[in-house]
Amino acid sequence: MMRSDIVRLLPLAGIAAGLLFILVSSVESFARPGFDLKRHAISMLSLGDRGWLMVVTFILSGVLTLLCAVGLRAAEGGLWGPLLIAVYGLGLIIAGIFPAPASFGFPSGTPADMAPVMTTSAKLHGMGFMVAFSALIIACFVFARGYYDAGETELALISIAAGLAMPVLVASGMSNLIAPGIAFFIAAIVGWVWLGAVVVRVTP
Repeated sequence: MMRSDIVRLLPLAGIAAGLLFILVSSVESFARPGFDLKRHAISMLSLGDRGWLMVVTFILSGVLTLLCAVGLRAAEGGLWGPLLIAVYGLGLIIAGIFPAPASFGFPSGTPADMAPVMTTSAKLHGMGFMVAFSALIIACFVFARGYYDAGETELALISIAAGLAMPVLVASGMSNLIAPGIAFFIAAIVGWVWLGAVVVRVTP
């Protein structure tokens, strides 16, 4: 396979990242004893005996997203959209390297009433989370503008909808209007589905 062919296929790494992240986090959220998506964020699956699996998922998803960004840069020719996707991937890697704090009975042995203790690791995890989601949200609007200018109204509207839905979900979770774990997980799914739509558009 020629190098140019490999570059053209790189955006597909974004779909692989989304499928990996959604599959592993969905299975683990049901399989891990004591984990409750209503009380616990998906990132807490990186804690405990099988926590390594979610750590690998975060990091590998981030690396695949970086590869996707390289492919989108080559396919789209733009700078800011692919750059923001790359920042999203970097945020995932940071969130994987630095685990979320134990709290509210998870992992096993943690007191049920214990609030998160914001250690340096926990703060860096939160920073990775915010960097990732912020970059992805902004990317939605950057791509929406490009699609609108190109006359691709449907994709522009999908991008705007995703860009609005994610911060609303995150804010709803942080304010406990929706169970935080559920709100953040749905926001993540929205982001991955949107990135998949972006990839499908440029994939030969």
